[in-house]
Amino acid sequence: MLQKYSFNLPPEEQVIKRNRTITTYYAQLYQNEPQLYKWAGMAAFASFHVGEKMQMWNWEKSGIKSFSDTCKKKNRSIEDDFQVIRVINNRIFSEIGWVHLAFCQMDFQSFSSLLIEKGRHKIIITAFEKLNTAREQLKKEGYSSTVNEMIWEANTEILWHEQSEVVQPLFDKLSDLFSRAMTFFASFDYKINHHQTSWKTRSRFVLFMLFNGFKLVKDNWFMPEVTNLQHRWHWISNDLLKRWKIVESDSRLITTEIKLLSQIEVRNLRM
Repeated sequence: MLQKYSFNLPPEEQVIKRNRTITTYYAQLYQNEPQLYKWAGMAAFASFHVGEKMQMWNWEKSGIKSFSDTCKKKNRSIEDDFQVIRVINNRIFSEIGWVHLAFCQMDFQSFSSLLIEKGRHKIIITAFEKLNTAREQLKKEGYSSTVNEMIWEANTEILWHEQSEVVQPLFDKLSDLFSRAMTFFASFDYKINHHQTSWKTRSRFVLFMLFNGFKLVKDNWFMPEVTNLQHRWHWISNDLLKRWKIVESDSRLITTEIKLLSQIEVRNLRM
């Protein structure tokens, strides 16, 4: 379990191993404080699914390339798109994952000063201020609907920052062909054993948008795009977040799934 403000990740060259370690960190964060770290719980599932997709590429043969070199190319290949996805997975952790680690291990005044020193976005600073207030109220007064609302508000702000400020600029670098393929296959499941999945835990982006995002997609010739921030956020905020709350209410389900995610690469953690 998390014990100090530090983390060890495998080198970037070990793409899948690094992804699994990141997934483990997210899951452990959620295990430590499931009432607070809603974003980390969702991120554990998201990172796992990204890792599954990245295994489609032969990283040992291709190696890794820097983001700047990839984007400088005029004629990009599918390899370049996979490189961008790899960078996204790493950048989400470096931008937001470490903030959670610091928050749970530092006194808040030092933590707040660290965020300001590193020039973190106002949304992140405000969100963690809310989480700190909620954490203090949980210690003093216990759970209440008011505290729960504040926690979800803060985590939703963190999720919006992730999607708008971290993910979107990188999604804009993907090729049109790869973006269309991502849109067609985009799905999310709160069970990592897909043989036991159900409509309660699984969502398909295209189906949701065609039936529930009509006003958004009609202006785009009825073609939803998962790399479009407005389309993607509509899916996340109106479906994935709601399903996450349902999954969380099933203590047996969430305990089992998070435990599996927390042990994917646990042998590599040295904390």
